[in-house]
Amino acid sequence: MKIKVSVIVPVYNVEKFIDKCLNSIVNQTLKEIEIIVVNDGSPDNSQKIIDKYVKKYPEKVQSFIKENGGQGSARNLGIEKAKGEYISFVDSDDWLDLDALEKMYSLAKKDNSDIVICDMVDHYANYTIYHNCTKYNSVFEVTPSACNKIFKKELIKDFRFLSKLWYEDFNFTTKILFNTDKISNISEGFYHCNCGHESTMNNNNSKKNLDMIIIMDDIINYLKENKKYDENIASYLIFDHILITTINRLALQKSKDKKETINIFLKYCKDNISGYTKMPFYNEISRNRKIIAWLNYHDLYNVSKIILLLKGKMKGK
Repeated sequence: MKIKVSVIVPVYNVEKFIDKCLNSIVNQTLKEIEIIVVNDGSPDNSQKIIDKYVKKYPEKVQSFIKENGGQGSARNLGIEKAKGEYISFVDSDDWLDLDALEKMYSLAKKDNSDIVICDMVDHYANYTIYHNCTKYNSVFEVTPSACNKIFKKELIKDFRFLSKLWYEDFNFTTKILFNTDKISNISEGFYHCNCGHESTMNNNNSKKNLDMIIIMDDIINYLKENKKYDENIASYLIFDHILITTINRLALQKSKDKKETINIFLKYCKDNISGYTKMPFYNEISRNRKIIAWLNYHDLYNVSKIILLLKGKMKGK
C-alpha cells in the first residue's frame, strides 16, 4: 500500500492524553497513513498505551523508543523512518478532526502543494480559542507551528528540528518556507491543542525563552549562508517573534526573573532592529501591533500586558 501521509507523534509523559491523540489518528478517514510514535524516554505509562495501539493496528502504528533528547530529536527520528508522500506532526497531548488528513491530502494533490495548512483550536479548561492560521502563505504570516500542516516529504528531507531547544517549530518551519513553491490553505480548525495543562509554552521558566535568540540567530545564519537573506524579512522575524510575541508571553508569566530575561531580549532587539519603523514591513502591520511593539521596545511591557488582557489575547499566541 502506498503511504500517503506519515504522522509523527513524539511522546513524553503524556499518559493522560496519548489515548485521545492516537485514537484521533488511527480513525482518520484517510486510510493510507502510517503513524510513527517515538517515545522520547518517557518514564510514565505512555508506552503501555502505545503498545495497545501497536497490537490493535499493527499495519498502521509503529513504535520507537529512544533515550530522552527532546521533542525535536524525537521528531527527527520520525522523519528518518517516514515512508509517506507527505509528513504530518501531531503532539501527543493534541488531537485531529477525523477527516483532517483526507481533506488536507486531497488539497495537496489538487494544487500540487508543498505544504497544506489548516486552522488551529486551543482548548483551555473553560474556553477555546480559534486561530485563523490560513489567511496568509508567506514567511511573514504563516504560523510557526509544525503541527497544523502537512509537508511534502521531498521538501523536508534535508531539514531537521533542533534538539533540546524551545521554539524548534519556528526554526524548522521558517527555513522550509524559504524553500517552498506552493502553499495551500484550508480554513477549518482540524488541529486541536490541549492547552489546559503544564506544557512547554505554558510554564513559567522564563530563562528557557532565551532559546529564541539561539533559534533566531540560527535562522538568520541559514539565510545568509544560503543566499536567501533579506534585511526586511529578517527584521520582521525579530520584530514579530521577539519584540512582540516572546516579550508578551514573558510579561504574562509569573516568574521572578522575567524582567532580567525581558531586558536581554530588549537589548537583542535594540542591537538588531533599532530602525524597525523605517523597514518596509512596518507599513503593512496593524496599528495595534505598532502600539504593542512601541510599548515593549520602550520597556513598557506591563502596559502591553494590560492591553492584551483587556482584549482577551493573553493566551494562544
